[in-house]
Order: sequence, then structure tokens, then C-alpha cells
Amino acid sequence: MDGQTILDDNILYEGTTYVPIRTVAESLGKEVKWDAKTNTVEIGDEDRDFVEKNGIKIYTKAIKYKDEYVDVNIKIPVIEGMKNPEVMDRLNQAFEKEAMDFKKETEKITREVIEESKEQGWPLRTGSVYIEYEARINDNKTMSISVTYYQYTGGAHGNSYKKTVNLDLVNEKELLLNEFFADSDAFKKVLTDELLKQMTNDKDDLFAEALEDFKASDDLKFYLTDEAIVFYFNPYEIAPYAKGIVEYKVPYDALKDILNKNYAQRFL
Repeated sequence: MDGQTILDDNILYEGTTYVPIRTVAESLGKEVKWDAKTNTVEIGDEDRDFVEKNGIKIYTKAIKYKDEYVDVNIKIPVIEGMKNPEVMDRLNQAFEKEAMDFKKETEKITREVIEESKEQGWPLRTGSVYIEYEARINDNKTMSISVTYYQYTGGAHGNSYKKTVNLDLVNEKELLLNEFFADSDAFKKVLTDELLKQMTNDKDDLFAEALEDFKASDDLKFYLTDEAIVFYFNPYEIAPYAKGIVEYKVPYDALKDILNKNYAQRFL
């Protein structure tokens, strides 16, 4: 449909294939809302709010509904206007796939938990899946898109994590951490010192081994602001779930001696 292959909980009955209305609507970029009181479905256009800079737009594809098993409220970033369609399509497909896989996983687990709860006579707990993103465009030349994923499937608490894409808007390419620095070894030492300094202030809230074993590496997760590189750690990476997503800001000024000159000109 609309150039897409639809695979879902289809039903073949007396020679006719019945496809869930939600599947059809979402494949067309529509928002689906279920009204349990009237047993009706409302289908609307996706949320078209967007941010724009240098001709590049970030639209929101919103999917929101609630059924017997799960409450869904997700917002997926959709990039438009990049001159490099291969990069743009790859990013959009990655955002879409991550969100849909996350939603389907949550629905599957929640459905199984609720059906078992019915059989055992346990209290029924509706699941939830929530996805939100933030797009930051800094200095007109770089952009960070951070997506936060949250799910609750009936346990003691939910689960969440963040993923970020950082883009060079001038060259229209994804930015890697080591590209910001002139010397790979130097940046790892400086970042190790800077982050350990801040982590030590939180030592009572972090895992002891996080401080003992921490060394900066190329695969640190980060996003960019106008003033700093923000490094973050998802739940359980360096701290218990209750601490949430842990973030530490390292100002560009603290990195000025090791920044790649191209990025030093942008941020300093």
C-alpha cells in the first residue's frame, strides 16, 4: 500500500484478507485514535509541526491510540530537505524502524502479560509506549536529534533509553565523536578527566565500578548544544534505574586545545 509492504496481524476469512485499520492508517502516515466508549476509530493527519534551518525541516509523525492492552503515544522525527537523499532516507528509515519495532515489542509483551493475568486472576495493568524527540540546530551548521524511548509492560517500573543522531549540515553527513578532535589519544584523556570529575560528584548515585573502570572511548553517546557537548548514559550503564538517563556537559571551552580546527571555528 502506498509503495509499502504491510505485514501485521492480517486475517484471511472466506477469501477476503482483513487488515487492521491501525496498520493501514500508520502505513499512510496517519494518526489513529480509538474511542472505547463509542467503538469508533478516528484517523487524522500526522502532526506537521516542524523545526527548520538551512532548508532542512524536521517534521513529526505522530501515532496515538489506546486499546485494551496498551496506551501508545509516539512521535517520530522525519527529515526533509537534505541535499543528500541517501543519508536522509537512511536516517528516516532508521527512526521509523526503531520506533515501530519498539512499539510492536511493547504491545507483544503487554498482551502476553495481560492474558496471563486474566488466566491467573491477577490485577490487569495496561502497558504504555512513549517516544519523544528533540531537534537541536546549533550554529546553523550542526544538528542533533535525540529520541527518548519509554515502555511499561506491567512490571515494577518502566524501561527507557535515549538514542541520538548528530549531523554536519554543511557536508550533510553523520558526525562521529572522534571527528571533533585533532588527536584521538588526547581527546580520550581530556574527556576521561572531565567526565570523571563530574561523575565523582555523583559517586553516591553511581555504580562503584563505573568510576573505577571508566575511560572515554569513541563510542560515547552524545549530542551537541550551543555551549557544550553533552554525554549521556542510559539506565543501568553507570547507575541504577532510579537515576534515570545520566547526562554530563563538557563546555567547548574546556576542549579548545584539542578540537579539530573546523569545529573550533564553529563553537568557540
